[in-house]
Amino acid sequence: MTTSVPARRPEMHPASVLLRKILVLNDSVEFRLRVHLKTNETDFHAMQHLLQNGPMAPSLLARELHLTTAAVTSVIDRLVKAGHVRRIPHSTDRRSVIIEPTESSAREAMAQLMPMILATDSLVRGLDEAGQHAVTTYLGGVAAAMQERIDAMAAAAEGEPR
Repeated sequence: MTTSVPARRPEMHPASVLLRKILVLNDSVEFRLRVHLKTNETDFHAMQHLLQNGPMAPSLLARELHLTTAAVTSVIDRLVKAGHVRRIPHSTDRRSVIIEPTESSAREAMAQLMPMILATDSLVRGLDEAGQHAVTTYLGGVAAAMQERIDAMAAAAEGEPR
């Protein structure tokens, strides 16, 4: 009988442990916000893209969500019905529309998130310049490492060695 021993996880720096905890807590924040906004996960992610990047064409939203244009049409229909987004005519292509969040939905989402955003901003602003630089450097490195891993996984899925 062979038993496999799981690979031993390397000793993690406390900052790395806390970052992992933050990522897990972010999932919980997103879940609570989805419940509050009465959206499913896919619709919520569509709202995130629209709130972060601004109004966009359905085809771009589909690409951001890794969905077909037919599937994103259903997402948009649900979000319109719930009052979270609206379709507006494209400024230069009268056959197209742009999807934008409604002011009331954006306001509601920000009302839920702003206390957390202001609290974390206050924490970093309370540090001296060297501390702020250290936090910014660390988080910039984390973001770069995450993007590098995303790009590598995407390339591997497409059959490109990386």
